[in-house]
Amino acid sequence: MRIACVVPGFSAGPADWAIPALLDFVRTLAQTHEVHVFSQRYPDRGIYRFDGIIHHALGGGQHFGLTSLTIWLQTGRAIMAQHRQTPFDLIHAFWADEAGFSAALAGRLIKRPVLVSLGGGELTRLPRIDYGAQRFLARRLTTRYALAKARLVTAGSNYQLDLGRAHKIPNTKLRLAPLGVDPTRFRPEASPHLGRDDKPPTIIQTASLLPVKNQALLLEVLALVKKAIPQIKLILAGSGPLADELDKLAQKLNLGHNIDRRDHLPYLNLPELYQQAHLYLQTSLHESQGIAVLEGMACGLPVLGTPVGVVRDLACLPPQTGAAALAAQVNELLSDATRYLTFKHRARHIIEQQYSLAITTQTFQTLYQEATHDP
Repeated sequence: MRIACVVPGFSAGPADWAIPALLDFVRTLAQTHEVHVFSQRYPDRGIYRFDGIIHHALGGGQHFGLTSLTIWLQTGRAIMAQHRQTPFDLIHAFWADEAGFSAALAGRLIKRPVLVSLGGGELTRLPRIDYGAQRFLARRLTTRYALAKARLVTAGSNYQLDLGRAHKIPNTKLRLAPLGVDPTRFRPEASPHLGRDDKPPTIIQTASLLPVKNQALLLEVLALVKKAIPQIKLILAGSGPLADELDKLAQKLNLGHNIDRRDHLPYLNLPELYQQAHLYLQTSLHESQGIAVLEGMACGLPVLGTPVGVVRDLACLPPQTGAAALAAQVNELLSDATRYLTFKHRARHIIEQQYSLAITTQTFQTLYQEATHDP
């Protein structure tokens, strides 16, 4: 099968982890199909060839407004030009707004089915933190068009599927199809032990420091847990505009010695970081899926957190939104070594059985067959 993938950004080479989950997915897909990636924003304009992938970069950068219209039209023209040389069977867009809109236009012109994957805040409106595409008329319209014209619409979690239903996407179109993780790259350490003298109880979160990730809640939970477990540690890996604000909050809560902050950590170093922790704690206000959660689980970390993304289904204890409730769960989990090990093994098993890269890529290939055979 010959597939056109439309994405906001993609890797310029095998060592450029622009959006790691997408790179892993397309690499796996390219082993058995001809895949052309059309990136709209990143990297610079050009053709990049690696790992069996042909990457057509439009190079739109961070220019919006009327420039966005130009990028959408250029994407359509690029797909049409390549289609004339090597006809596509299907167009797959990741994110439903501008990528989905461009794919829907191109699909209509070349008369090929379009599959749209919801992957972020396309269906979300959180004005309190200035988050979500639904706050903007243009993005509402492009998303609506993309979803109306798509043959199938996928989501990476049941939580996101429910958002799709709330936006009147017909159930006949909706499919659960998460992106996966590589369990050979993300795996538990050889001999994990809870409560080792050289490894204090440790929570981890890997996420950009943004309002939607709600790390203020994370620090509040840590402060409460510290009352029961003074040696508790938090590894907070990520960078973003809230770094200074969170550092000040940590000092206010007397957490300076309990937090290990990691900025700009190379992607390939993440497995080692997860292996230093005992559990993953998500505090997000919204997650379409939650790849970091799955990476942590692949490394044998039980997950606690808020009821968004995959955590709504995969948390080892019922998801919570309040600091006190989450802190109580952390204390409960870390105080029972036998139960903890059960959850640890279960986390890894779930990844191997449901979210490994091979399994999730096969799910998409099955959907491609469905989309192209649907009259």
